Amino acid sequence: MIVAAHAGTGKTYLAEMYPDKVIDFVCMPYKYLLSADKKDHEVCKAEPNLIMRPEWPDNYAAELISMRDSEKIILIPPVIPVLQMLNIEEIPYFLVYPQREAKEAYLRRYIDRGNSETFLDIFIQGWDLFLVGMETHTGGQHIVLKPHEFLSDALAVFPLDQHG
Repeated sequence: MIVAAHAGTGKTYLAEMYPDKVIDFVCMPYKYLLSADKKDHEVCKAEPNLIMRPEWPDNYAAELISMRDSEKIILIPPVIPVLQMLNIEEIPYFLVYPQREAKEAYLRRYIDRGNSETFLDIFIQGWDLFLVGMETHTGGQHIVLKPHEFLSDALAVFPLDQHG
């Protein structure tokens, strides 16, 4: 099962809580040429000096599609071109994102987890743009989180006892 969830919804936390049942399939190593000192993905997200891989997003989508039959829940960011590839392949997925009213709560989450000012500028200044992209996306089953909710609150939709 694939779950595409917006930044700050708790993908990493959920994967750490259920390592035998959940994979946090981060895109940073597929999207950017990262040096050895860029191991902390939260800190280096959205850095302007990162060099994008020319094979992005096809490399990430191909690896994800190869994992689709996994017994685990695979958590990914909601990269629209990747989701479009899942649609083409007719691979079901959930798309999880916050209500518009959750902007301040997400700002606090991003600050608390150590995201950079550049990341904050992109994700908070572009809040409405990101949400419009997800709200209008025609694929997947949509789950909208309230300001106080996390991905773990949506477990009733994709219970972990059915995976792995």
